[in-house]
Amino acid sequence: MLAAASALFLSTVANHAAQAAPKVATSIAPVYSITAAIMKDVGTPSLLIDQATSPHAAKLRPSDAKALQEADLVIWIGGNLTPSLEKPIETLPAKAQILTLGELDGLIELEVRTGGNWEKHVHDHDDHHDHDAHEEDHDEHEADHGDHEHDEHEHEDHDHDAHDHGDHDPHVWLDPQNGLTMAKAITAALSKLDAENADKYAANGKAFEEKLTSTTQSIKAELAAIKDKPYIVFHDAYHYYENRFGIAAVGSVMLQPGVAPGVARVREIRSKLKELNVVCIMAEPQFSDKILSTLIEGTDTKIGQLDPLGTNLDLGPNLYVELMRYNADKLTECLQ
Repeated sequence: MLAAASALFLSTVANHAAQAAPKVATSIAPVYSITAAIMKDVGTPSLLIDQATSPHAAKLRPSDAKALQEADLVIWIGGNLTPSLEKPIETLPAKAQILTLGELDGLIELEVRTGGNWEKHVHDHDDHHDHDAHEEDHDEHEADHGDHEHDEHEHEDHDHDAHDHGDHDPHVWLDPQNGLTMAKAITAALSKLDAENADKYAANGKAFEEKLTSTTQSIKAELAAIKDKPYIVFHDAYHYYENRFGIAAVGSVMLQPGVAPGVARVREIRSKLKELNVVCIMAEPQFSDKILSTLIEGTDTKIGQLDPLGTNLDLGPNLYVELMRYNADKLTECLQ
Protein backbone atom coordinates (compact mmCIF):
# COMPACT_ATOMS: atom_id res chain seq x y z
CA MET A 1 0.00 0.00 0.00
CA LEU A 2 2.84 2.35 0.88
CA ALA A 3 4.55 1.62 -2.45
CA ALA A 4 1.31 2.20 -4.34
CA ALA A 5 0.70 5.46 -2.50
CA SER A 6 4.24 6.63 -3.26
CA ALA A 7 3.84 5.78 -6.94
CA LEU A 8 0.55 7.65 -7.08
CA PHE A 9 2.11 10.67 -5.38
CA LEU A 10 5.06 10.74 -7.80
CA SER A 11 2.72 10.35 -10.77
CA THR A 12 0.58 13.22 -9.52
CA VAL A 13 3.66 15.42 -9.08
CA ALA A 14 4.90 14.53 -12.58
CA ASN A 15 1.52 15.25 -14.12
CA HIS A 16 1.35 18.58 -12.32
CA ALA A 17 4.80 19.51 -13.59
CA ALA A 18 3.81 18.59 -17.15
CA GLN A 19 0.64 20.66 -16.87
CA ALA A 20 2.61 23.55 -15.44
CA ALA A 21 4.99 23.70 -18.41
CA PRO A 22 4.06 26.53 -20.76
CA LYS A 23 2.43 25.61 -24.06
CA VAL A 24 4.79 26.81 -26.77
CA ALA A 25 4.08 26.71 -30.52
CA THR A 26 6.97 27.09 -32.97
CA SER A 27 6.84 27.77 -36.70
CA ILE A 28 9.62 25.72 -38.35
CA ALA A 29 11.87 22.83 -37.30
CA PRO A 30 15.04 24.88 -36.57
CA VAL A 31 13.04 27.20 -34.29
CA TYR A 32 11.40 24.16 -32.69
CA SER A 33 14.81 22.61 -32.08
CA ILE A 34 16.30 25.66 -30.37
CA THR A 35 13.17 25.97 -28.23
CA ALA A 36 13.20 22.26 -27.37
CA ALA A 37 16.85 22.57 -26.31
CA ILE A 38 15.99 25.48 -23.99
CA MET A 39 12.92 23.63 -22.60
CA LYS A 40 14.79 20.38 -21.89
CA ASP A 41 13.50 18.68 -18.71
CA VAL A 42 10.64 21.20 -18.50
CA GLY A 43 8.36 20.63 -21.48
CA THR A 44 8.17 20.12 -25.25
CA PRO A 45 7.06 22.70 -27.81
CA SER A 46 4.76 21.97 -30.75
CA LEU A 47 5.73 22.36 -34.42
CA LEU A 48 3.35 24.10 -36.82
CA ILE A 49 5.09 23.44 -40.18
CA ASP A 50 6.68 20.04 -40.72
CA GLN A 51 10.25 19.61 -41.94
CA ALA A 52 9.33 18.39 -45.43
CA THR A 53 7.18 21.44 -46.27
CA SER A 54 8.49 24.74 -47.59
CA PRO A 55 7.52 27.46 -45.09
CA HIS A 56 6.90 29.84 -48.00
CA ALA A 57 3.81 27.90 -49.09
CA ALA A 58 2.79 25.96 -45.97
CA LYS A 59 -0.84 25.73 -44.87
CA LEU A 60 -1.96 25.13 -41.29
CA ARG A 61 -3.65 21.82 -40.56
CA PRO A 62 -6.56 21.82 -38.08
CA SER A 63 -4.41 20.18 -35.39
CA ASP A 64 -1.73 22.86 -35.86
CA ALA A 65 -4.31 25.64 -35.72
CA LYS A 66 -5.55 24.18 -32.43
CA ALA A 67 -2.00 24.09 -30.99
CA LEU A 68 -1.53 27.69 -32.07
CA GLN A 69 -4.78 28.82 -30.44
CA GLU A 70 -3.90 27.09 -27.16
CA ALA A 71 -0.31 28.38 -27.00
CA ASP A 72 0.94 30.57 -24.16
CA LEU A 73 3.92 31.54 -26.32
CA VAL A 74 4.29 31.51 -30.12
CA ILE A 75 7.78 31.64 -31.59
CA TRP A 76 8.22 32.30 -35.30
CA ILE A 77 10.59 34.03 -37.73
CA GLY A 78 7.96 36.36 -39.19
CA GLY A 79 5.40 36.78 -41.94
CA ASN A 80 8.02 37.24 -44.66
CA LEU A 81 8.98 33.58 -44.23
CA THR A 82 5.61 32.05 -43.31
CA PRO A 83 2.83 34.25 -44.71
CA SER A 84 0.20 31.61 -43.91
CA LEU A 85 0.78 32.20 -40.18
CA GLU A 86 0.26 35.96 -40.22
CA LYS A 87 -3.53 36.10 -39.90
CA PRO A 88 -3.82 33.19 -37.43
CA ILE A 89 -1.23 34.83 -35.19
CA GLU A 90 -2.94 38.22 -35.44
CA THR A 91 -6.17 36.66 -34.18
CA LEU A 92 -4.69 34.80 -31.20
CA PRO A 93 -6.20 35.33 -27.72
CA ALA A 94 -4.77 38.25 -25.79
CA LYS A 95 -3.07 35.93 -23.30
CA ALA A 96 -0.71 34.54 -25.95
CA GLN A 97 2.76 36.04 -26.14
CA ILE A 98 4.40 36.37 -29.56
CA LEU A 99 8.16 36.22 -30.11
CA THR A 100 9.11 37.27 -33.66
CA LEU A 101 12.71 36.18 -34.09
CA GLY A 102 13.18 38.04 -37.37
CA GLU A 103 12.76 41.35 -35.52
CA LEU A 104 15.21 40.78 -32.66
CA ASP A 105 17.68 43.51 -31.74
CA GLY A 106 21.21 42.39 -32.54
CA LEU A 107 20.13 39.97 -35.26
CA ILE A 108 22.47 39.88 -38.27
CA GLU A 109 20.39 40.78 -41.32
CA LEU A 110 21.36 40.47 -44.98
CA GLU A 111 19.59 42.03 -47.92
CA VAL A 112 17.84 39.90 -50.52
CA ARG A 113 20.35 39.22 -53.29
CA THR A 114 19.83 40.78 -56.70
CA GLY A 115 21.81 40.93 -59.92
CA GLY A 116 23.43 38.18 -61.93
CA ASN A 117 21.64 34.87 -61.42
CA TRP A 118 19.82 35.92 -58.24
CA GLU A 119 17.13 38.13 -59.78
CA LYS A 120 15.85 37.99 -63.33
CA HIS A 121 15.22 41.69 -64.00
CA VAL A 122 18.33 43.15 -62.35
CA HIS A 123 21.48 42.09 -64.17
CA ASP A 124 25.09 42.89 -63.37
CA HIS A 125 26.97 44.64 -66.16
CA ASP A 126 29.22 41.60 -66.46
CA ASP A 127 26.34 39.15 -66.58
CA HIS A 128 26.24 37.40 -69.94
CA HIS A 129 22.56 37.33 -70.79
CA ASP A 130 21.28 36.86 -74.33
CA HIS A 131 18.34 39.28 -74.58
CA ASP A 132 17.42 38.09 -78.07
CA ALA A 133 17.26 34.52 -76.82
CA HIS A 134 15.17 35.73 -73.90
CA GLU A 135 12.60 37.29 -76.23
CA GLU A 136 12.61 34.17 -78.38
CA ASP A 137 11.93 32.05 -75.32
CA HIS A 138 9.08 34.38 -74.36
CA ASP A 139 7.37 33.53 -77.66
CA GLU A 140 7.95 29.81 -77.05
CA HIS A 141 6.29 30.05 -73.63
CA GLU A 142 3.30 31.99 -74.91
CA ALA A 143 2.62 29.11 -77.28
CA ASP A 144 3.34 26.35 -74.78
CA HIS A 145 1.12 27.25 -71.79
CA GLY A 146 2.53 24.48 -69.55
CA ASP A 147 1.70 24.50 -65.84
CA HIS A 148 5.03 26.07 -64.91
CA GLU A 149 6.41 26.82 -68.35
CA HIS A 150 5.77 30.56 -68.30
CA ASP A 151 8.38 33.10 -69.23
CA GLU A 152 9.67 34.95 -66.20
CA HIS A 153 8.10 38.23 -67.42
CA GLU A 154 4.66 36.76 -66.70
CA HIS A 155 5.66 36.30 -63.06
CA GLU A 156 7.31 39.67 -62.56
CA ASP A 157 4.79 41.16 -60.14
CA HIS A 158 3.97 37.85 -58.49
CA ASP A 159 7.63 36.97 -57.92
CA HIS A 160 8.41 40.25 -56.22
CA ASP A 161 5.33 40.05 -54.03
CA ALA A 162 5.79 36.40 -53.07
CA HIS A 163 9.49 36.26 -52.39
CA ASP A 164 10.49 39.88 -51.91
CA HIS A 165 11.08 39.73 -48.17
CA GLY A 166 11.12 43.45 -47.69
CA ASP A 167 14.60 44.78 -47.13
CA HIS A 168 16.02 41.58 -45.66
CA ASP A 169 16.32 37.89 -46.40
CA PRO A 170 14.18 36.01 -43.81
CA HIS A 171 16.30 32.81 -43.66
CA VAL A 172 18.09 34.26 -40.64
CA TRP A 173 18.42 31.01 -38.67
CA LEU A 174 21.03 29.65 -41.10
CA ASP A 175 23.67 31.89 -39.54
CA PRO A 176 24.62 30.12 -36.29
CA GLN A 177 25.43 33.49 -34.75
CA ASN A 178 21.77 34.36 -35.24
CA GLY A 179 20.95 30.99 -33.70
CA LEU A 180 22.69 32.13 -30.53
CA THR A 181 20.80 35.44 -30.58
CA MET A 182 17.50 33.61 -31.01
CA ALA A 183 18.34 31.15 -28.21
CA LYS A 184 18.95 34.03 -25.80
CA ALA A 185 15.63 35.64 -26.73
CA ILE A 186 13.78 32.33 -26.34
CA THR A 187 15.43 31.76 -22.95
CA ALA A 188 14.36 35.23 -21.80
CA ALA A 189 10.79 34.78 -23.05
CA LEU A 190 10.40 31.39 -21.37
CA SER A 191 11.95 32.64 -18.11
CA LYS A 192 9.51 35.55 -18.02
CA LEU A 193 6.55 33.28 -18.76
CA ASP A 194 7.63 30.51 -16.38
CA ALA A 195 9.81 32.06 -13.67
CA GLU A 196 9.82 28.86 -11.59
CA ASN A 197 11.95 27.16 -14.24
CA ALA A 198 14.12 30.14 -15.14
CA ASP A 199 17.28 28.48 -13.79
CA LYS A 200 16.69 25.41 -15.96
CA TYR A 201 16.13 27.57 -19.04
CA ALA A 202 19.32 29.49 -18.33
CA ALA A 203 21.38 26.32 -17.87
CA ASN A 204 19.94 24.78 -21.02
CA GLY A 205 20.63 27.98 -22.94
CA LYS A 206 24.26 27.95 -21.84
CA ALA A 207 24.66 24.30 -22.88
CA PHE A 208 23.13 25.06 -26.29
CA GLU A 209 25.49 28.02 -26.76
CA GLU A 210 28.56 25.94 -25.94
CA LYS A 211 27.57 23.13 -28.29
CA LEU A 212 26.70 25.46 -31.19
CA THR A 213 29.86 27.56 -30.75
CA SER A 214 32.06 24.47 -30.84
CA THR A 215 30.28 23.12 -33.92
CA THR A 216 30.55 26.47 -35.71
CA GLN A 217 34.31 26.58 -35.18
CA SER A 218 34.63 23.04 -36.51
CA ILE A 219 32.57 23.86 -39.60
CA LYS A 220 34.70 26.92 -40.37
CA ALA A 221 37.79 24.71 -40.46
CA GLU A 222 36.03 22.12 -42.62
CA LEU A 223 34.66 24.55 -45.21
CA ALA A 224 37.88 26.57 -45.57
CA ALA A 225 39.12 23.97 -48.06
CA ILE A 226 36.22 24.56 -50.47
CA LYS A 227 35.58 28.27 -50.00
CA ASP A 228 36.41 29.12 -53.64
CA LYS A 229 34.44 26.30 -55.28
CA PRO A 230 31.39 27.71 -57.15
CA TYR A 231 28.00 26.06 -56.75
CA ILE A 232 24.33 26.89 -57.37
CA VAL A 233 21.56 26.45 -54.81
CA PHE A 234 17.98 25.44 -55.53
CA HIS A 235 16.42 28.55 -54.03
CA ASP A 236 18.12 31.45 -52.31
CA ALA A 237 17.84 30.26 -48.72
CA TYR A 238 21.52 30.03 -47.77
CA HIS A 239 22.84 33.59 -47.90
CA TYR A 240 23.38 33.66 -44.14
CA TYR A 241 25.15 30.31 -44.08
CA GLU A 242 27.44 31.34 -46.95
CA ASN A 243 28.17 34.69 -45.35
CA ARG A 244 29.12 33.07 -42.04
CA PHE A 245 31.40 30.43 -43.54
CA GLY A 246 32.80 32.27 -46.57
CA ILE A 247 31.63 29.88 -49.27
CA ALA A 248 30.74 30.69 -52.87
CA ALA A 249 27.21 30.15 -54.16
CA VAL A 250 26.87 31.92 -57.52
CA GLY A 251 23.13 31.71 -58.17
CA SER A 252 19.87 29.82 -57.66
CA VAL A 253 17.65 27.63 -59.82
CA MET A 254 14.32 29.05 -58.65
CA LEU A 255 13.51 32.72 -58.32
CA GLN A 256 10.23 31.97 -56.58
CA PRO A 257 9.94 28.90 -54.34
CA GLY A 258 7.82 26.22 -55.97
CA VAL A 259 7.79 27.72 -59.48
CA ALA A 260 9.95 25.84 -61.98
CA PRO A 261 12.26 27.87 -64.22
CA GLY A 262 11.16 28.55 -67.78
CA VAL A 263 13.16 27.85 -70.91
CA ALA A 264 14.93 31.23 -70.85
CA ARG A 265 16.14 30.71 -67.30
CA VAL A 266 17.19 27.12 -68.00
CA ARG A 267 19.42 28.42 -70.78
CA GLU A 268 20.79 31.12 -68.51
CA ILE A 269 21.64 28.60 -65.77
CA ARG A 270 23.20 26.13 -68.20
CA SER A 271 25.35 28.94 -69.58
CA LYS A 272 26.48 29.86 -66.07
CA LEU A 273 27.32 26.25 -65.21
CA LYS A 274 29.80 26.14 -68.09
CA GLU A 275 31.01 29.72 -67.89
CA LEU A 276 31.91 29.55 -64.19
CA ASN A 277 32.83 25.84 -64.09
CA VAL A 278 30.17 25.30 -61.43
CA VAL A 279 31.09 22.19 -59.45
CA CYS A 280 27.70 21.39 -57.91
CA ILE A 281 24.05 22.28 -58.19
CA MET A 282 22.26 21.61 -54.91
CA ALA A 283 18.81 20.04 -54.63
CA GLU A 284 16.44 20.66 -51.69
CA PRO A 285 14.17 18.00 -50.18
CA GLN A 286 11.26 20.46 -49.93
CA PHE A 287 11.09 20.82 -53.73
CA SER A 288 11.02 18.50 -56.75
CA ASP A 289 14.49 18.25 -58.29
CA LYS A 290 13.50 16.77 -61.68
CA ILE A 291 14.76 19.87 -63.50
CA LEU A 292 18.34 19.35 -62.30
CA SER A 293 19.18 16.48 -64.66
CA THR A 294 18.20 18.74 -67.56
CA LEU A 295 20.30 21.60 -66.25
CA ILE A 296 23.51 19.60 -65.86
CA GLU A 297 23.22 17.58 -69.08
CA GLY A 298 26.45 17.92 -71.09
CA THR A 299 28.32 19.61 -68.20
CA ASP A 300 30.71 18.39 -65.51
CA THR A 301 28.43 19.76 -62.75
CA LYS A 302 27.33 17.29 -60.07
CA ILE A 303 24.07 17.19 -58.12
CA GLY A 304 24.29 17.54 -54.34
CA GLN A 305 21.80 18.52 -51.65
CA LEU A 306 21.34 21.24 -49.05
CA ASP A 307 18.49 21.52 -46.59
CA PRO A 308 17.39 24.67 -44.73
CA LEU A 309 15.01 22.79 -42.39
CA GLY A 310 16.51 19.40 -41.52
CA THR A 311 14.05 17.14 -43.32
CA ASN A 312 16.22 14.05 -42.89
CA LEU A 313 17.19 14.80 -39.29
CA ASP A 314 15.43 13.65 -36.14
CA LEU A 315 13.10 16.35 -34.85
CA GLY A 316 14.33 17.33 -31.42
CA PRO A 317 16.67 19.56 -29.40
CA ASN A 318 19.74 18.49 -31.42
CA LEU A 319 18.33 19.19 -34.88
CA TYR A 320 19.51 22.80 -35.14
CA VAL A 321 23.16 22.08 -34.42
CA GLU A 322 23.02 18.92 -36.55
CA LEU A 323 21.56 20.98 -39.41
CA MET A 324 24.60 23.25 -39.43
CA ARG A 325 26.83 20.19 -39.58
CA TYR A 326 24.65 18.41 -42.17
CA ASN A 327 24.93 21.23 -44.69
CA ALA A 328 28.67 21.53 -44.15
CA ASP A 329 29.13 17.82 -44.78
CA LYS A 330 26.94 17.90 -47.90
CA LEU A 331 28.90 20.85 -49.32
CA THR A 332 32.23 19.15 -48.63
CA GLU A 333 31.01 15.86 -50.09
CA CYS A 334 29.95 17.47 -53.38
CA LEU A 335 32.58 20.21 -53.80
CA GLN A 336 35.78 18.49 -52.79
